[in-house]
Amino acid sequence: MQKERSESILEEIEKRHVVPIPRWHFLVKRFGFWMLAAISVLTGAISMATAMYVFLDQDFIEDHGYINQYFIERPIIADIISSIPYLWLAALVLFTLVAFFGVRHTKKGYRYSAKMVIAASLTASLLISAGLNMVDIGEYIHRYLIENVHVYNNLIYANEHRWTNSDKGLLGGKVIEVNMRNHFLVVKDFSKAVWHVDISKAEVHSKTRIASGKYLKITGVKTGKRTFQAFSIQGWEKKYHKRALQSPKITPAKRDNMITTP
Repeated sequence: MQKERSESILEEIEKRHVVPIPRWHFLVKRFGFWMLAAISVLTGAISMATAMYVFLDQDFIEDHGYINQYFIERPIIADIISSIPYLWLAALVLFTLVAFFGVRHTKKGYRYSAKMVIAASLTASLLISAGLNMVDIGEYIHRYLIENVHVYNNLIYANEHRWTNSDKGLLGGKVIEVNMRNHFLVVKDFSKAVWHVDISKAEVHSKTRIASGKYLKITGVKTGKRTFQAFSIQGWEKKYHKRALQSPKITPAKRDNMITTP
């Protein structure tokens, strides 16, 4: 009986032209799923790092005189809810599910429950994202996308949107020219509009560097189509103390002139 069964199996193998699958095929497949899981966790960490930066960068209570005026028309709870980076959180969920799929298709992946794999993936992404934000990866990714990808601007409400509101006295952007002799800056906002900013009456917050290439938050009043009177200037960082703007003692003015308020 056993001999007949063996012969039957051999005949069936010959009939179907079945050939043995090399061992390396299984090894490559397993390695591929582990790589998929690892890349998904890393990509999820990048998404988490960017989400953390976008949310924590929001100025919910900064610049009280101007931000409070802004909140008269936009309640803070509604503002916080709209500031949640849903796009990046959705990306995190997606990559976590992909990581789960990859782990489940590894050799021993079936041994782990879905909750365990998803929790481990999220924890790993969170820990890695904390390290990424220590070197400003989230900021770099967010800043690149908001300046170069138009669709991204429509999918997320970031601090850059809050400071692109000249009608409400809020102007933020990148300095492209400094002229301290004539007390003005040329600033390109996040909608790529170029502004001439009068800083003759402005207060500069301490540790704020005014130089070409630096990003600033400027409060004041719009005086023309692309002109702005500044009342206060600060860097994109949140911690500061106000200090009056002082004119430099040097007389020549250069395009890339830089001043640092101690």
